[in-house]
Amino acid sequence: MRLDEWIRNATDRLERAGVPDSRLDAQMLATHALHRDRSWVLAHPESEIPEAIEDLLTRREKREPLAYILGWREFYGRRFSVEPGVLVPRQETETLIDSALEGLGGKVLDIGTGTGCIATTIKLERPNWMVAACDISPVAVRLARKNAEALGATIHVTRSDLFEAFGDTKFGIIVSNPPYICAGAVLQAEVGLYEPAEALFAGADGLAIYRRLAVEAKANLMPWGRLILEIGDGMEDLVTPVFVELGWSLTETKPDLAGMPRALTFMLEQN
Repeated sequence: MRLDEWIRNATDRLERAGVPDSRLDAQMLATHALHRDRSWVLAHPESEIPEAIEDLLTRREKREPLAYILGWREFYGRRFSVEPGVLVPRQETETLIDSALEGLGGKVLDIGTGTGCIATTIKLERPNWMVAACDISPVAVRLARKNAEALGATIHVTRSDLFEAFGDTKFGIIVSNPPYICAGAVLQAEVGLYEPAEALFAGADGLAIYRRLAVEAKANLMPWGRLILEIGDGMEDLVTPVFVELGWSLTETKPDLAGMPRALTFMLEQN
């Protein structure tokens, strides 16, 4: 079958399956099957498509995340390996990077690192900073190390439930994209059916990890340090009081490209 014909048929099938951006996804599946980039695919409509692509299309029809099928996702202009068992990086999380790169850093800890996209990006953007990362998932720890090595970032990645592996080590920046979805929430199929629940859900109200961070981060943050957290849509007024009640001040709210409040920066109030 010709490539252009396959893309039309695949787009129709993905649309019927409820896949957003179905034409783009069809093109990306073709790039993967042909080991070419998207510009080549668009410029060679007469090419023949391999039979093996049917398996890829079927997986996407079942709403498996495209990043799991391709094995990568772009984040902050770099390609990060992605695999099942680890949260797929989102563009809105790049807002955390923008906040972290402002002002002093020096020594950074990324809590719940997943693919390592936050920690690795910060290190590559600020080579002189010392960056550590942790995750409770051994799959995530392994993948974060793999991504850091592949991209040439020297970071320390360890398995840890929040700060347990760091003792009294102090950091200038603690950054985290924690789980923040309420238990029982209805999610897009790609998320609810495939992405790891432990990276998504945080108790009945979605605030469980924020409550822990508000208490536990105090012992590991330098007096002038910043705690930078991603939040879900509409969560600013829910998350902020959790920290203010425990002696934190909200110093910045940074919106993502869609204009939604996405990254909150807190500092400890000085007595």
